[in-house]
Amino acid sequence: MNNELKITECPRDAQQGLSYTISPEKRAAYINELMQAGFDVIDFGSFVSPKAVPQMAESAKVLEGVHKEGSATKLLAIIGNERGAAEAAAQQKVDILGFPYSISNTFLERNIHSDSSKVLHVLNEIADISQGSGKSLRVYISMAFGNPYGDEWSQFMIQDAVYLLANKGVQTITLSDTTGLGTPEVIYQIFKPLIPRFPGVELGLHLHTLPEEAPAKIDAAWKAGCRSFDGVINGLGGCPLTGYELLGNVNTLTLLQYFRNNHIATGLDESRILQIAAAYPDFNPLKS
Repeated sequence: MNNELKITECPRDAQQGLSYTISPEKRAAYINELMQAGFDVIDFGSFVSPKAVPQMAESAKVLEGVHKEGSATKLLAIIGNERGAAEAAAQQKVDILGFPYSISNTFLERNIHSDSSKVLHVLNEIADISQGSGKSLRVYISMAFGNPYGDEWSQFMIQDAVYLLANKGVQTITLSDTTGLGTPEVIYQIFKPLIPRFPGVELGLHLHTLPEEAPAKIDAAWKAGCRSFDGVINGLGGCPLTGYELLGNVNTLTLLQYFRNNHIATGLDESRILQIAAAYPDFNPLKS
């Protein structure tokens, strides 16, 4: 099992749930601060319809102001269809295309106006675009730990979804709980058999959760073998298209506290991250 810890910081997921929009210049300035903290990946923005997510409009302009020199951090852009994938792939500073797959038809319809039959065709096209442009592809399996919409869900469906994606050549798969249903027990039960079964796949965890429930969930994932975690400084954000937008992301500071308590090296500049957390408690200083 690979014990190398990877942490993705997700300002895109924090900002897309705000009630106001932040100018591209201020979003870029914030990304530049994060670039110096040592994160493996920054989920900086998305190439989706500005009508659907106005807070993420002008992501290409954000990139113009981002300075990657001297940083090993990779930039990830969320895309929801072939058009968005092509637009993101044309951006030199984008390293990873992130696609929100799901076994839930309800979520697919709400999030990217798709369904279980259409999404596989879209995924194939996006995989071709990422490969042709030299970008990596990360696929998120949303509703991985339960389904609040009444759609069918089981641990075996998640295993089948990972198998399907791995067979398509996807090497980075993040299991996402955007509605907070995943208990520590379910998280452990999902990850424990998947990690050894797919040794060539980086399996990660993206949590939306109540703050007091986060440490036990992180612990369950780590003990099951998960070594890739997403977080948001100060735990802001929530997917505005799920109906659970008030449920925040797991706080990056909570992740760091867990790893520090368990003597697990992160490789991050924690003092810089604490400074960022203090400077931007709710993104109001960035408000346009």
